[in-house]
Amino acid sequence: MSVAVTTRASKVPISDQAYVDSLRKMHVTQPSKAKALAWELFQELQKPAQQYRLAGVFAEGSAPESPDGDCEGINMNLYGNPVLRGLDYLIRLGRMLGGMGWAGKTFNTDGTGYNRLTGSTKIAAMAVMPHYKLRKINGELIGFDFYHCIDNSPVAPNIPVRSLNYASPEHNNPLILPKTRDEIVEIVPDVFLGRVLIRDDFGWNLSGYFGLRYPVGG
Repeated sequence: MSVAVTTRASKVPISDQAYVDSLRKMHVTQPSKAKALAWELFQELQKPAQQYRLAGVFAEGSAPESPDGDCEGINMNLYGNPVLRGLDYLIRLGRMLGGMGWAGKTFNTDGTGYNRLTGSTKIAAMAVMPHYKLRKINGELIGFDFYHCIDNSPVAPNIPVRSLNYASPEHNNPLILPKTRDEIVEIVPDVFLGRVLIRDDFGWNLSGYFGLRYPVGG
């Protein structure tokens, strides 16, 4: 679904599809501005009243080459599964209380990667996952390792994406992560919209969205 959005420069309502296209054209000559505006779009789509637009924006994305390093994360919403709804609440509350929560993801070009949490999350993480050991790098907690590659999404619109797989036994991921598949698409270079899929007995179900940008801070 696409709706009218208002460009900040002209105040003329345009569709999300047209706006994403304009950001890509802008990126050719003004890459920093295009990336900043794409991130502002993600912040707008965090609002509960705007989240219905996420599926349409995701459909405009393309399967990206792998980032190489730390990406900054922004949580849009997590739903559909009680564990994810709880995590969504904790992430939002933690950010309000001083930055506790999810910091983003790190990708390596060899197809591996992991998630990053702020250091202040340690006590909460130990309480929820007492048998899972997070590592510490540069003041952040890291874990929830994944493999990533480009393949076709099993969920509409079934487009090529970069998929993140948490199911490998050597990762020993906790909670529902082994049944989780993340997918990211590129909105403009180095700015990615992601979604979370959860597998049940009947297949994959959409359970939320997130954003990433490389490098941290844009």
